[in-house]
Amino acid sequence: MKAVILAGGEGTRLRPLTCDLPKPLVPICGKPVLYYILELLERHGCTEAAVAVRYRGERIEAALGDGSYGRLRTFVSYEDKPLGTAGCVKKAAAGFDDDFIVISGDAMCDFDLSAMYRHHKDAGVQATIVVKSVDDPREYGVIIGENGMVTGFSEKPSYINCRSDLANTGIYVISPEVLELVAPDKSVDFAKDVFPEMLGRELPLGYYAENGYWCDIGDIGAYKRCTSDLIAGKIRAEPAERMDVPDSRVSRSSFLVKGAYFSPKALAAGCTSVGSGAYISDGAKLNNAIVMDGAFIGADVTLNDCIVCFGARVGEGAAVYENAVVGEGAVIGENAVIGGGVRIWNNKRIERNASVTSDVKYGAAAFPELSEEGICGATNMVITPGFAVRAGAAAAKISETGIAVSYAEGCASESIGKALLSGITCAGGTAYDCGSVPLPVLAYSAGLLGADVLMHVMSKAQTKIPIYSAGLLPFRRGKDRIFQGALRRGEYMSAGWDSFGEIRPVADAEQLYKSALAELSRFTVPYEVRVVSRNAQFRDICMPFAKAVSGGREKLTLNIGERGDESELTCGDTFFDRTAMTLIACADAAESGEDVALPFAFPRAAEETVQRYGGRVLRYYASPMDNSDDEARDLARKTLYMRDGFMLALRVLRFMARHAYTPAEALEAVPRSSAEDRFIRLNCPPQRVLDRLRAVPEENEGAVIYPGGERVFLRPDKRGTGLFMFAESFGEETASSLCDSVEKLIRDAQRSINAR
Repeated sequence: MKAVILAGGEGTRLRPLTCDLPKPLVPICGKPVLYYILELLERHGCTEAAVAVRYRGERIEAALGDGSYGRLRTFVSYEDKPLGTAGCVKKAAAGFDDDFIVISGDAMCDFDLSAMYRHHKDAGVQATIVVKSVDDPREYGVIIGENGMVTGFSEKPSYINCRSDLANTGIYVISPEVLELVAPDKSVDFAKDVFPEMLGRELPLGYYAENGYWCDIGDIGAYKRCTSDLIAGKIRAEPAERMDVPDSRVSRSSFLVKGAYFSPKALAAGCTSVGSGAYISDGAKLNNAIVMDGAFIGADVTLNDCIVCFGARVGEGAAVYENAVVGEGAVIGENAVIGGGVRIWNNKRIERNASVTSDVKYGAAAFPELSEEGICGATNMVITPGFAVRAGAAAAKISETGIAVSYAEGCASESIGKALLSGITCAGGTAYDCGSVPLPVLAYSAGLLGADVLMHVMSKAQTKIPIYSAGLLPFRRGKDRIFQGALRRGEYMSAGWDSFGEIRPVADAEQLYKSALAELSRFTVPYEVRVVSRNAQFRDICMPFAKAVSGGREKLTLNIGERGDESELTCGDTFFDRTAMTLIACADAAESGEDVALPFAFPRAAEETVQRYGGRVLRYYASPMDNSDDEARDLARKTLYMRDGFMLALRVLRFMARHAYTPAEALEAVPRSSAEDRFIRLNCPPQRVLDRLRAVPEENEGAVIYPGGERVFLRPDKRGTGLFMFAESFGEETASSLCDSVEKLIRDAQRSINAR
């Protein structure tokens, strides 16, 4: 027995499931519909099957592999243009010399094909149409017949004029002679053209009634119903291998494919199906949901009677409701709500906290945010190891001397960090693997290695990959544009097999950094210096050196930020914020005969401080368009302590030790001022707000306003979503109250702009 499997349909009513996936490959309980049909044919003794394809035929060919499925041999027949059901069968069955079966590759059934084939042979007809009695014939082609012979047709009749309940299932047994009625290279359909012509010519056309299961998964409802029927055992077919979960948290009617991860704290109710490689996080609640292979379902997500397609990501706390579909590769942000019946097309991104009540078909694909903090996005949802390879390749395009990479502790950080390294080398770049070390250790090692690009991976629920020029400095605008363009548009080089770059392990990065700390720790202060940080790894590196400079019992607490690049000091009632610590470090440097380099936005009190001790301040920009800040950048690369929270603290403590200052006296040694910075998110272009405020543009960066005679510096962020505000006050008004008044001006300007 031979067969032709019709597998060329586009499945338009199933979209977005079939946007990039041919309908026969849509999975039911972890296995494509096409595989169930192949197994049905093999079970009934079929030895050869031609698979007629058109839409995304290459994916079907790939799914068929080497052309064998068990004992069944398969081959693919391509349509160059639409040929209709009969036209494509004529092309595919050109070598068949006996009666053969025609069956759909995208309809689930368990018919007795052997009995059907025998009936056809015994009846002596040229074609047999397999029919099934249906309750509602209005959406089917209906067969009118008598004693097993077809006498007429009725296409999708109303109940008023319906004379039969026998629906044409699209499964036939055909004699080769019938194909002589099919004109070559034309679109010809069996039901509309060939069978009516057979009746007109009085050629024997029979029908065979089947009572088995049959369901054309033509739309979302039918697809969900078919999945439930298979789980419930209504179909004689073998789904993919099931994962045994002997736990009341998974209902007996749910089906988890082996290879899925299902949290012990998640719940599955109703006829829920979870595909291989899918990840269901703590607190997720699934009810009658279909989750396909490789999808990620975040913590406390609710999925109710919906579909989540291949590789899609549903963020923590989000909800997807009845009959909604999340397309392949789409990303649903944290706490977003996808309303009933909504379809999110492939690779689309829904922002966190959004409420979506209509289809999202157009718009940008999901993509990480590129901000001052680097590349940011949900771990393994937006930022995956695959994306990290692209990011590494893009970074290689802007590096001349090598890229130093490090990653925070944890498997996720390391996995994404290793992927970055691979991406760098596959684009021909040189990568330095500094291992699992904190950001300040990476910065110090990169300086010794001569690397001109630094990347550090920090992965928890969100992944952040800050990317810097040497010395933890922001890139010039030119390189920043090249990197972002390469990352977004894939404009990077792929190295040949013999021109991959090298990954150079840096085994002693932490020890080299400790040697530098030892040089800076050759003093003592009459305090017990304690180190506090959420970054336990960096805290443990710093603690021995904090102990080395401690020489008293009064506690002085150093609080270091999680990234390690910022810190604050507290001693009793005396508090050193980041600005005060930087000013004292400037005084220490100037007193030692050193100049200092600071960001353009840093308070102007730095100039007064340094001038007291005979030094000078050089300023570098956040995104310079030219080389005007070259001197400042060269100096900044040599003064890492300004961007290293612990090194900065050591400079402050060394200044105190040199002068035998108490913390309060150290603060008195620098100009009295208060400073504060904020980020103000806007819903209109930031440059319009600056114009409305009559802000005075600085020569190379941002703009300044002078409320009440005080200076407030404003600078748009990289993405144009808001304004950074840097306020400095030398008078009685604090920088915080100054920020409050300027923020009100910004909000008023925004309302005025939006009202126009």
